[in-house]
Amino acid sequence: MIFTLGPFAPARGQETNADAAAQADPAANVDAEPEVEPDEPPPFDFAPYKTLIWVASDSPRVSADTMRDDLQKVLDRDFHAVWRTTIEDAPTSVASMALRVLSEVDFDTLAATDPVIAVKRSHDDAVRIRFAGDVGRYASSILTTTGRMEEVRSRLAGDPDSPKNAWLRILHAIEGDAVSLKDAWAKEDTEAILVSRGMAETLTEPEAKIIVPPITGQVIDAAEAYDKIFIVRIRTATTPMKVESVEFDTLMRYFGDTSQATVSSFNLLPEVVGATLRDVFAPVARIDDAGKNNAVGLVRASGLVTDKNSPALVNVGDVLVPMVRKDDRNGSPISIGPLDWAYLLTKELDGRRVKMDFHAGRAGGLQGRKNARTHRVGLRIRPRKDETLLRLHAKGDPNQPLIGYEIYEKELEGKSMTFIGRTDWNGRLNVEPNDEQPLRLLYVKNGGAVLARLPMVPGHHEKMIADLGGDDMRLQAESYIRGVQNSIIDLLAIRELFKARIMMRLERGDLEPAEELLEVLRNQPTNERLANDMGKRQSEFIKAIGKNANQQRKVDEMFSVTREMLTKHINPKLVRDLEEAMIVAKENGGKLPPKSDEEPDGA
Repeated sequence: MIFTLGPFAPARGQETNADAAAQADPAANVDAEPEVEPDEPPPFDFAPYKTLIWVASDSPRVSADTMRDDLQKVLDRDFHAVWRTTIEDAPTSVASMALRVLSEVDFDTLAATDPVIAVKRSHDDAVRIRFAGDVGRYASSILTTTGRMEEVRSRLAGDPDSPKNAWLRILHAIEGDAVSLKDAWAKEDTEAILVSRGMAETLTEPEAKIIVPPITGQVIDAAEAYDKIFIVRIRTATTPMKVESVEFDTLMRYFGDTSQATVSSFNLLPEVVGATLRDVFAPVARIDDAGKNNAVGLVRASGLVTDKNSPALVNVGDVLVPMVRKDDRNGSPISIGPLDWAYLLTKELDGRRVKMDFHAGRAGGLQGRKNARTHRVGLRIRPRKDETLLRLHAKGDPNQPLIGYEIYEKELEGKSMTFIGRTDWNGRLNVEPNDEQPLRLLYVKNGGAVLARLPMVPGHHEKMIADLGGDDMRLQAESYIRGVQNSIIDLLAIRELFKARIMMRLERGDLEPAEELLEVLRNQPTNERLANDMGKRQSEFIKAIGKNANQQRKVDEMFSVTREMLTKHINPKLVRDLEEAMIVAKENGGKLPPKSDEEPDGA
């Protein structure tokens, strides 16, 4: 059975590969219809979602064709005005992945299965080759496997004899599998090969120029043509049957959580599938204005909604995941995806706009200049798990857990903090959802110092990992400084005791015992010795801490305060004063002269 996709409508102002190839190849437009001026896109809040539902089933009894009409009726109850839906069987590669582990599917894995033409960048005409039709004009051969050749011929888009499909005429199968094809790439006479995108991206000697052929079922094309892609996995071999759905937001290339359900009858499948799709659907709010701690967003298609309970709306109390996409000049993402440890909490509705508080582990994630190549959105989430496992480990070293670190929760609207637990031997702590407020603002403390701010929605993820700069080295520095400060206090007391004993012996005329005590005093740790030792240890601590500026500042402050204490209390003046008293005693016959009533003490 060949799975094919329906025609794709260009989305977000981008054209499909087939359209681009036709434009690059004038001969391909000979029989084309006259161009029609594209309609002006509707405002964001009146723009329905273009949605694609891919059905992956383990039985020929269940397919897009058998479910399409009934499933569309179910979806129309909630999404008639806000969705423009296409229901198709999933491409073979997508279906095989989905039937294995749907929850672990990601965009890169799916896109890696797309067939592409890899052309050597060292080819004489590599600069001229931009589309599949160009490969047919400038190359003499494209090597591939027999299975891949059959696959692309069955999925070919358009007339096989058209100029844009000229690449088909130079397609040749080799003996062997994909490994043999990769070996052929290294041969000097090989110009191009037809392989999966995943393999093409590994070709480095020489480097490959990737060309997308005009065939149906390409994940890349689907991602460009639709706003949301839903993958529905249906297992009929179990009793009861199992349905699992997941949403893929194409702009942010983000897979949400899966929704699972069971069904006992084939007749009920459309109803159950529709329920899981409703559950995983995440409305999009475009962030139009973002401050340090707040943001204002416009909800897509909200102007088309007439039911206040519609799943397409965002309501007060809803939590959204903030996401940012930055594109290069060709429209390919430079950076993309959710912000780390950041959430948006809806506080107020203003027509079709939502006003939200921004809670993040670090400030400035949503702020920045507005431009056509930067997209900022929020996707509403629904926690489905009973708890989230929080794990802390040292920065850059997952094998070094942060053990015994304290986790506190701070009120969202207040300043009070509540202790909720301490990490175990592996740096872990289970955090449960709060029925009253899904968003919880957690703080990590160690030794009284706040190390991190971690907003989280327990139940949203099964596990969350915080890569923190451990505080153990700062604590070691603090322990060392406390020891030095205690030593300074002890040394100050010892010096004063020696001073009193020496002065008493000089006043009594015991010159020799006084000299012995003075020599012992001279051998006590000096300001210079203690300062040198502190300088060496400070350098060691700073080096061990690394690039953590906050901890370096704290260590520097501790050492600076201790140096001031050392300079104030441990200095050479006391020894010099005693040496002068010794000289006076010797000049006075071995004994200090008696003090006059007017002479101040210690003069």
